[in-house]
Amino acid sequence: MNSCIYTLKLIHERKAPRRNFFKYAIYMAYIDLDELESISKKIFLFGYNKWNALSFFDKDHFKFVFQKSKNAEIIARETVNFEADKYINKNTKERLKVLIEELQLGFKLDKAYLLTNLRNFGYIFTPVSFYYCFDAAGKFRAMFSEVNNTFGDQKMYYCKIDNPEAELFSDTQKKNYYISPFINYDNNLHWQFKIPGPKIMMAIDSIKDDNVELHTVLTGNRRELSNFSLVWAMLRYPMVTLTAIALIHYQALKLFIKKIKFYRKDEADNEIIKAISNKK
Repeated sequence: MNSCIYTLKLIHERKAPRRNFFKYAIYMAYIDLDELESISKKIFLFGYNKWNALSFFDKDHFKFVFQKSKNAEIIARETVNFEADKYINKNTKERLKVLIEELQLGFKLDKAYLLTNLRNFGYIFTPVSFYYCFDAAGKFRAMFSEVNNTFGDQKMYYCKIDNPEAELFSDTQKKNYYISPFINYDNNLHWQFKIPGPKIMMAIDSIKDDNVELHTVLTGNRRELSNFSLVWAMLRYPMVTLTAIALIHYQALKLFIKKIKFYRKDEADNEIIKAISNKK
């Protein structure tokens, strides 16, 4: 089985305008999207598109394609323009294939691995999921970041891999997305990452005027995916998805107390749409 879990250390370090630091231990699933059906048969705790203690639902991913808010749709289309009808009645890997074709990235998807949170007893919130995409020759060709905010919006960013033989990959893109009310929407996002193996590393910096305002890094170790490892993970990191949303609000309260500037979502979204329109 290619799928596994990663036990992780998540570090957030806000450097400006005031410092705030926290770190948490979590776990995430690293799923070979071709194995979802077989995992659901082998792992009694795991359900694919059905309820279980831990489950994976296709509808939790590629939500940006079907967003009802017009503003959210415009913002999502900045990075990955798409025809929504092409994604109907498809699973996650099939949708990923369509997206790669629409973006004309110059390769045909073979293997796709998704680093994400699973539903815990039906509840899901994943701040960001990462898709690692490989061609038929086993070359690493693209990495997608599927970013959710607490308002139900979703935006997909992608990093095209120019040198598949590299050990460390990086890319920088305009954020233009309301993720946190305590950091500006128009920062640049800088990714640094490696292909997951026995260890994993993903770092994202939020940069304003060449200065890092927020440094986020995820590092950890691989464990096999089994009934035992999932029971262990659920006991070691209980209700990890509910914990994620609780910790987001707890850290937001700390930033509010520190009097960090607060950005309203409606105002930020309007400014983002103006910025996107001015690019055309």
